[in-house]
Amino acid sequence: MRALILAAGRGTRLGELTKNQPKPTIEVGGKTILQRIVDNLHLHGIYQIIINCHYLPLIIEEKIGNNALYFYEEVMLGHDGTISALKSWLEGDDFFVINGDTLSTADFTEMRKNHKQGTISVLMDNWRACGTWIYPKEYFTSKEVSIVPYRPVGVIWYDIGAPERLERARE
Repeated sequence: MRALILAAGRGTRLGELTKNQPKPTIEVGGKTILQRIVDNLHLHGIYQIIINCHYLPLIIEEKIGNNALYFYEEVMLGHDGTISALKSWLEGDDFFVINGDTLSTADFTEMRKNHKQGTISVLMDNWRACGTWIYPKEYFTSKEVSIVPYRPVGVIWYDIGAPERLERARE
């Protein structure tokens, strides 16, 4: 299984904090958010990782090194646009898509076990998506791919896209 980490955004809501660094390279507990995501993927046996970059891409590459491939977007393509642009790398197997500004305690192995073939599994709390999806290989060949919520008990997650949410994650 492969994983795409979405890390192209500018992080403007974080103001001065992201003036000279991409949002996913902010540290929480001594590690960057991106490194935490990559470590969690490795923990669950996922080593084929690509990170989309736009804002200050060399900093992302410096922080992650050869633990991932990098896809530079001259113009940001968004969630669906990035997936489409990476079709040739992603197709052929189910794949994770993870927001590069989201930390979670999600067990990717369990999420894979609960993933229903031919659907998009979305990690959710009680009422909203938590920045992690599993897309089916059929995504590129079928017009009808349903979305199925995956709600594990006790999952903790943080979207650090705003100052108050970053502070909660750091606590």
